[in-house]
Amino acid sequence: MTDGVHTARGGAVPEVSLPALFWEWFKIALLVVGGGYAIIVVADEVFGRRRRWLKDGELLANLPVLSSVPGLIAGNSAIYVGLKTRGRLGAVVALAGVALPSVAIFFTGTLAFAALPKGNVWLDGAFLGLRSALSGVLAGTIWRTLFKTRADWAQSVGVELAPLPVKSRLAGALTLAVFVAAAAFTAWESLFAFLKFGCIAIGGGFPLIPFYFGTFVGADAALLKMPAEDFSNLIALTQMTPGPFSLNAATYFGYRLNGAIGSLVAAAALLAPSYFMLTAVLTGLDRWRGHALVRVLVAMLKPVSVVLMSIALWKFGSLSVWGVDGDGGCFVRPLPAVLALFAAVMLVKRKMSIMALIFACAAVGAASVLWN
Repeated sequence: MTDGVHTARGGAVPEVSLPALFWEWFKIALLVVGGGYAIIVVADEVFGRRRRWLKDGELLANLPVLSSVPGLIAGNSAIYVGLKTRGRLGAVVALAGVALPSVAIFFTGTLAFAALPKGNVWLDGAFLGLRSALSGVLAGTIWRTLFKTRADWAQSVGVELAPLPVKSRLAGALTLAVFVAAAAFTAWESLFAFLKFGCIAIGGGFPLIPFYFGTFVGADAALLKMPAEDFSNLIALTQMTPGPFSLNAATYFGYRLNGAIGSLVAAAALLAPSYFMLTAVLTGLDRWRGHALVRVLVAMLKPVSVVLMSIALWKFGSLSVWGVDGDGGCFVRPLPAVLALFAAVMLVKRKMSIMALIFACAAVGAASVLWN
C-alpha cells in the first residue's frame, strides 16, 4: 500500500518498501558531510537517477519550496521523498532515517567531546578534499540543472494524498499525544526549546546559529550557559561530522540538558514541525496548481534553485578551492581546484556516483599531507 499517494498530475508512484526508504536516507545522512545542500544533491542522484523513485532532478526542482518552509533542508527533503513514495508514514520513516545517524554519531561524540581529534593534519586534508568534491558536485549540479536535467519542472511539484480514515487520524493523534506527554515528562527543556527552533528554521540550519547562541551561550543564556569558545568548537565540529549540522548540534544540546533521552527528544522536536507544515504546503500546491500565483511560483522554481545552489557553491568553494590573502586579493588552491573540476566533470558525464566522488576526493586530500 502507498497510503493513497499520487504524484502531481496523477502520475503513479513506484512501489517502495519502508525499510528501503529508511535505509537509503540512513546511508545518505551517515556518509554525507556538509549539511542540507550537500545532502539534497546526493539524495537527488540516489532517488532520481539511481533508484528512479522520483524524476531525475525532481528533488532539486523543489529546492525553493523545501528551503522556504520551516525546517532543515535535509529533513524537508526526506519528508518530500517519503510523501511521494509512501505517503504520511513514509515521511515519518524517511525523517527517522535522516535523524538517527546524527543522533548516534553526535551522541557518541558528545560523550568524549574533549577527546575528539581537532587539528589532525590527516583529517584536515580529508575534509579539504571532501569540501573540494562538494564544490565540484554543486557546480556540476548547477550545470545539469541549467542545461542537462530532463525533469518536468512544471509537473513535479506537489503531492496528492488520499484523506486519512478516521481510525488512522485517531491513532496518529493518540501516538503524538503520548510522545509529547512522555517527552515533556522526561525532557521538557529539550522538547520546548527545539520545537521553537523547528518552527523558525527557515532556509535550513544556518539561521539557527544566533538562536542557539542566545539560548545556550554566555552567563545571560536561558540554558546551559556554555562558554563562547566551546560553542565555536561545537559549531565547527558539527560541520565536520555527517548529517545536518543543526541536528548534530541539537543532539549535543539535548544531551547536555536532559541526558540520552534529551538527545532523542531534541532531534525529534527539531524535525517535527516541518512534517506538518511541509505536508500542508505540498498538498496545497497540487490543489491550487491552476491558480495564477501558483503558476508563477512554479515557473520560478528552476532559476531560484540555481541561485540557492550557487550560494552554497560559494560557501563550499571559499572553504576549499579559493581564498583571500592578507592584502585582500583572491588566490586559488591548486589541488582543491583540480579535485573540484574532476568531481564536476565526473558528475556531468555521469561516470561516477556522488558518494564515490566524495570518498575518492577525501582520500586524495588526506594523502596530500605526504607531499607537504
